[in-house]
Amino acid sequence: MFPLDDENELVVSTFPSWFPATKNHIPFLYKNSHAPQSVNFEFFVRAKGTTAGRNPNIESILVRNFSYEFPGQIAVVLLSDYSAGFWQQGQQHFDSENLEPVPCVDGWYVSVKFDLVLNGVVHRGEKDLYAQEVSTVYPLLLDALR
Repeated sequence: MFPLDDENELVVSTFPSWFPATKNHIPFLYKNSHAPQSVNFEFFVRAKGTTAGRNPNIESILVRNFSYEFPGQIAVVLLSDYSAGFWQQGQQHFDSENLEPVPCVDGWYVSVKFDLVLNGVVHRGEKDLYAQEVSTVYPLLLDALR
């Protein structure tokens, strides 16, 4: 999350590039699923204190550049000259470039950079995002009895 001004913040997040596949399964007891080892980015300029919905504080916005790069590699530009406060990679109505998902390997990091003009004020930022595995375990028998 990047604070932009008193009313707005930029949230850069990731989500799996496809649905998880089941690896192991014992009916009603156990299910082990794995998502692909790649993610897509989401770029959202939101009103502070909110998690979703239209941002009433945006009078004008121009994302001049939003990119990522792995150490020692060339930057991949995800957005340039984009005039909205929300974008999702991998979603056809947002992603006209058909950009490839970003590889995700435990222990790696990727640097994200942005340059945008919000309501006439220039904002720039950069941050390293580290890959991490998220897992959840719960008994399927309890879930089936609900």
